[in-house]
Amino acid sequence: MAAKTLVVACVLILGLGIVTNGAPSPTQAYCKIVWLLGVPCDQVNMAIVTQVKAMGSYKLGPVTAALIQANHTSSVGQIESVNFTMMATAMSMGCHVEGLSVSAFWFSLLDNGTNYCNLHNVIQGSGLSKAPGFTEYTNEWLCLGLGLSACK
Repeated sequence: MAAKTLVVACVLILGLGIVTNGAPSPTQAYCKIVWLLGVPCDQVNMAIVTQVKAMGSYKLGPVTAALIQANHTSSVGQIESVNFTMMATAMSMGCHVEGLSVSAFWFSLLDNGTNYCNLHNVIQGSGLSKAPGFTEYTNEWLCLGLGLSACK
C-alpha cells in the first residue's frame, strides 16, 4: 500500500511541475490555457497574428513559427504579457496551442478575468474557436479569475 501511495504522490508532483512550467510568480495574476485544434499550426499562427494586429489594444512582439509574443494594454492602462506557443500534434494536421497572459501585479485578480479574456478574445476573434476539433483546457488554478471573466 505504501508503494502505491508513493507512486501516486510522485505522479501528482510531476504532473504539477509539468502543468505549472513557466508559471509566473505568486504575486502576479495570470492565465494559462491549452487548446487542441484540428488545423495545422502554420494556419493557427497566421490566424492569431492577423487577429492580434487587428485588435487595437495589442502590440505584436516577436513572431516565430512556434511562438507569438504580444503585449495587451487594458482599459485602465495596465500592460499584460501575452504569449501563444504552438506545436504540431500526433493527430495529423493538428496543433497544440498554449496561451499565457501575465499581469505585472496581483490586483488583476479583481478585474473580471482580464488575463483569460486577453487569450479568449484573440482565439474567438480569429475564428479558431470554431475550427475542427477545437477543445479548450484550463481551470481556476491555471487561470486566476476565470470564474469572474466577463469578456467583451
